[in-house]
Amino acid sequence: MLLTFKDSTPLANYKILSNAITPRPIAWVSTKSAAGVVNLAPFSFFAPLCSAPVIFSINIMNKSNGDLKDTLLNAKMTKKATISTAQPQFLESLQQTSSELPFNISEPAQFNIPMSEINDDFPPMVQDSLVAFFCDFKDILSFSSTQDTLLLEAKEVFIDDRIYNENLNFTLQNIGRVGKGYI
Repeated sequence: MLLTFKDSTPLANYKILSNAITPRPIAWVSTKSAAGVVNLAPFSFFAPLCSAPVIFSINIMNKSNGDLKDTLLNAKMTKKATISTAQPQFLESLQQTSSELPFNISEPAQFNIPMSEINDDFPPMVQDSLVAFFCDFKDILSFSSTQDTLLLEAKEVFIDDRIYNENLNFTLQNIGRVGKGYI
């Protein structure tokens, strides 16, 4: 079957990509609203784009009602975000944070997910995550009306002492997305 993307819908394109580009790492992104409400959401359309400077891209589809997601609104407003890695023990919490909650409801508070304030200049990271990137807002790329690509520049990285070594050769067992499932 040969399909033409220009004749397809955004949802169909998403399904094709999410099932074909696997496994995909998951960025578990925390942001804060101007009122200080912590938002935590997983994104599997996530990738490093550059290593000097360290730039990440996160593709963020709109909410089901067409509104922008809290992560995008908060990052745009506060210019800060934190990306935590998600290890297998976080799978249930990760799935819970994919729920669409009202803007003023904190996912960590709603689902009892402990967070750690490692750097006061950035949103908290997920407690016990082995690696977290503390990022500044870089840009938003808009290719369609249903989604945006958030560019973040990592300024600092936390590496847990349990895996850190001076030569920076460490192995993580992060959750990855494979179609509708996880590895």
